[in-house]
Amino acid sequence: MRNTLTVIIPNRNRSMVTLKRSLDSINSQLTDATQVVIVDYGSDLSYQSELQKLTDSFSRVDLILCPTQGQLWSKSRCINMVLTSCTTTHLMVGDMDMIWHPEFLKTQLSTFPAAASVYYTVGIMTQEESALEKTFLDYDIKFATGEEATGISVFPAKQLKSINGFDEFFHGWGSEDTDVHMRLQHAGYNIHFYNKEVYFKHQWHAKSYRSKQSPLPFHPLLERINHRYFLWNQYFKKIKANHNDQWGILCNPEEYRQLESPSMRMKLDATREEIKAFTYFTEALDRSVILELKVSPSPNANSLKTRIKKVAGKKTAHFISIEQANEMLLESIIKSHRNCPYHYSFDREKAVIHLVIYLKRNL
Repeated sequence: MRNTLTVIIPNRNRSMVTLKRSLDSINSQLTDATQVVIVDYGSDLSYQSELQKLTDSFSRVDLILCPTQGQLWSKSRCINMVLTSCTTTHLMVGDMDMIWHPEFLKTQLSTFPAAASVYYTVGIMTQEESALEKTFLDYDIKFATGEEATGISVFPAKQLKSINGFDEFFHGWGSEDTDVHMRLQHAGYNIHFYNKEVYFKHQWHAKSYRSKQSPLPFHPLLERINHRYFLWNQYFKKIKANHNDQWGILCNPEEYRQLESPSMRMKLDATREEIKAFTYFTEALDRSVILELKVSPSPNANSLKTRIKKVAGKKTAHFISIEQANEMLLESIIKSHRNCPYHYSFDREKAVIHLVIYLKRNL
């Protein structure tokens, strides 16, 4: 049986110049045995409109637009959305920042093993080099990645499905690629590292999308949490991910439109008791609601009455910072509500968190 390939490329607000250069390098190689699917996970609406126009100009490139503006980035979900309906023999996880060698598919497609995964070294370009217009072979690289960089991988689709795909606990950035490799190995499958030739060159980009300056959801400890979670998976030799959750769920635009009409509204002060009670409450709800939540610092946190109580050794509320409330709420979403449509923003200047979430039951 001949090899066929689906290439999945997750994206959010990546430079359109970078994106077009990448697609141009792929498009000429595509045949009836290959397809590319871009999953845009919540780029700005104006950006998504431009992206639709661009991808329409490529006959073998499909686009899935997710209305997940105001949600944490989830590369794992992007990949699983395509994996669940994949009918090709192999699935490749790509990166929108890559420029492809013009003969990658010609030389590699037929060699993909039926019973093992392969991942590729990547040539890293500087900011100055990335700004130039050159052919693939003429681009200089600063260095090539080693075995620790697992982002550009080709998997037998059946093997990947057998371990429930990528682990959708991972949000933000880090560890999901290494985790899936590890779980495949725990399942007894082989993985090979290819570095005989550099087939991909990485275009430089800024990392402003991980900034506290943005109102988009951001958890400063999330990458470290991801790493610790990965280490526990490794220690217990985990194989299957997403045990208690459906995975690879496509976004329903109509459900996201319903976020405009909340059926329940709540306001909370930033105290440990209130935030914890809210998270327990949402987990125990026995019906579907569209809930709007606003969280602000407690006006009593630094009041004279509170200070007197503290000096007297009397009990007071466990006041927390608005940053701590942000971390607790985002962790609750990842743990219990990651498949729910939601919109989250954090105005650090005004110290206000605003969440609207469609708490769906019987997911």
